[in-house]
Amino acid sequence: MSIYLLILLPNKDDKFYKIQAKYAGDNRVVNKTIWVDKNGTHQKKYKVNDFDFYAVYLPDIDKVVYPSINFKGCYITTQIPNSPTPFYWWEDFTDFTEAASKRTYKEFGVDLTTRKVNPHSRIHTRKVERPSKEELEKLVWERPTAQIGRDFGVSDKAVEKWCKAYGLEKPPRGYWVKKAHEKIET
Repeated sequence: MSIYLLILLPNKDDKFYKIQAKYAGDNRVVNKTIWVDKNGTHQKKYKVNDFDFYAVYLPDIDKVVYPSINFKGCYITTQIPNSPTPFYWWEDFTDFTEAASKRTYKEFGVDLTTRKVNPHSRIHTRKVERPSKEELEKLVWERPTAQIGRDFGVSDKAVEKWCKAYGLEKPPRGYWVKKAHEKIET
């Protein structure tokens, strides 16, 4: 059973709007309602005439946003994604919103090609700063990528990607086993 709020918005021509209240732990504006009764679990997709706006609680920022039903099924982002894919930004929905355009990371001063951040922005795109090309080239011939990854707090795949980004050649497969075997024989 859905619970609706009827709200009169004076600056919207004194019209009543039907509001669907939702919790969005994953920042998704749900497109259906689900309920359970003695006959089992049921679900029904929302239709445009079911209500006018959502009131969606976003727990990671402790805010409520108000997209129209036209935004059913979309995600509302609360952190700048580390991707060039356009996204809906939460601040565009702080008022009752019938239309909003998707944003891009560039509008927030992030350059994904170099991972540099506008100094006036508080956005950081990397969790771990990678070593310089020279340092990484030295490290990959001293230790296995799994060990380098542990030292930097990343996976061995991340170290492989760093090498690829710098155009560095890594030791061939089996290099570290052969090297360990040589130490044992001598």
